[in-house]
Amino acid sequence: MVYLAILGGIVFSFVLFILLYSLAGLLCFLIPVNKQFLNIQRDIEIFVVSNGVHVDYILPSISPYFDWKKVLGGRDFETPLAENNFLGIGWGDRGFYLEVDEWANLKPKVAARAMLIPSPTLMHVTLHPELPKNQKRLESIHLSIEQYLQLCDYICSFFKQRENGVILLPGKGYTTNDNFYEAMGSYHAFGTCNFWVNRGLIQIGVRAPIWSHGGAGIFYQLKKAVPRPAAVPPRLESF
Repeated sequence: MVYLAILGGIVFSFVLFILLYSLAGLLCFLIPVNKQFLNIQRDIEIFVVSNGVHVDYILPSISPYFDWKKVLGGRDFETPLAENNFLGIGWGDRGFYLEVDEWANLKPKVAARAMLIPSPTLMHVTLHPELPKNQKRLESIHLSIEQYLQLCDYICSFFKQRENGVILLPGKGYTTNDNFYEAMGSYHAFGTCNFWVNRGLIQIGVRAPIWSHGGAGIFYQLKKAVPRPAAVPPRLESF
């Protein structure tokens, strides 16, 4: 009976945690940071993309403002960076990335370990010849040069480095044009992959939810950042 009571208490606590966690995410979803940001034409366009669960940045692989070849080397992929227009970059739990090839195959123990126990992380970099079309959501964000450089610095700060540069995990990518790299930071329920993207947007002054463990809040606040067209006064007909 004692064991059953303990087990029941653990299950109840876990369910309560999930409910409170979801409720907190929903409430924070609606609270914007950088409310004054308007998503209008600026110096450079980036994107955020979601497969329905995970959000990545999509950045131009070549620009006059930042050279990603100096960070990644460019020789770890089947095709050179210069032959791809875009670079997808995400941060996340090592177990999720390496043990889950498809979300349908996600094991409960992997999900529970990632959410409840701070775990090691990886950076995931994918080369795209064009914007990915097989994703659930894709939204553009217009940045100034200064904002873009701040975002690049933010992303680069999460690559774990050795003297000769970033640390590649050879042969661990899903395809010949994506790779995993050792990362800084720990993954947990309050520091998820989508929180990482959201925090980067907040730091560079883009409108975003105050906290987002999922991706929906990011896209919701970006939609709010698009200025509404000015109302056109009614035309007066002459008689």
